Amino acid sequence: MTSDSIEQQIEQAVRADAARRETGLEDALRRCESAGEAVFLFGGDSATIHALRARIRSAFPGLRLAGICDADFSGPAGRAILDHIAACAPDVVIVDVAPKRHRALIAEFAAHGLHTGLVNLPGTFARHAAAQPQTGATAASLAARRPSRIGQLMSGFAAAMRFSGIIARQLVHDVAPRPVSQAYHALRRDG
Repeated sequence: MTSDSIEQQIEQAVRADAARRETGLEDALRRCESAGEAVFLFGGDSATIHALRARIRSAFPGLRLAGICDADFSGPAGRAILDHIAACAPDVVIVDVAPKRHRALIAEFAAHGLHTGLVNLPGTFARHAAAQPQTGATAASLAARRPSRIGQLMSGFAAAMRFSGIIARQLVHDVAPRPVSQAYHALRRDG
């Protein structure tokens, strides 16, 4: 971790984010594509983030899309999500969350040791996914194609199961027997 305090890191990220916000999602993606940077998208609901991923893949074929994660929950991102983002090894994480939640996310990234570019563009994911000029789709037509209530529940259940799998793997990893040398060092440290 750097010598900067978390507050200083938050302030730096917020200042940089305010400068980047004016350029918008298209410009940020174009810059990342031309620089060869891997991008992780975080925010919005499940339907929006998946529609955005499909749109970005067709509009920016050279962009390295490291991964996606919806933010269809309240509270902190948590260890499992941060581990997932870290495992994807993005150069830039583009988020679509409220500014207050963004500040908390910056602190979580810093505390978790994630030192990657973090750009917040609130409200842009849904607008970008809804504006599909090649198909003439509008926000109203996208809303009409939304899955039924049962489909939404099944999608939510599937997402919960994927998340539970991540947590289960972490628990198994944490309780797995450690090599004797690690156990010895742990005992020496403790007393």
